[in-house]
Amino acid sequence: MNLGIGQNIFHGLDRVSASDLYKPDILHTIYLGLFKHMMDWIEAFPKKHGRLQAFDEVWKALPPDPGFLVPKKAYREVTQWQGKDMRKPGRCIL
Repeated sequence: MNLGIGQNIFHGLDRVSASDLYKPDILHTIYLGLFKHMMDWIEAFPKKHGRLQAFDEVWKALPPDPGFLVPKKAYREVTQWQGKDMRKPGRCIL
């Protein structure tokens, strides 16, 4: 069984190959998009009930685990997330 790209919308264009086109990486599609949306949704619940301080305290009290370092700052104190910083809470939430 031969599975090839075959004809697609780029087939007739000169010097354009579907395999050379931009492909979003996992950091930008998952961590920056879905993770931010999920954390905004999770943060809205304690905010609605006036428990944001408790949320931050629990965040900083998460136990260490292999591949997961305990956050040094409360969730709301982080002003800029790095890729490694986003993976840690993502693993915790999952």
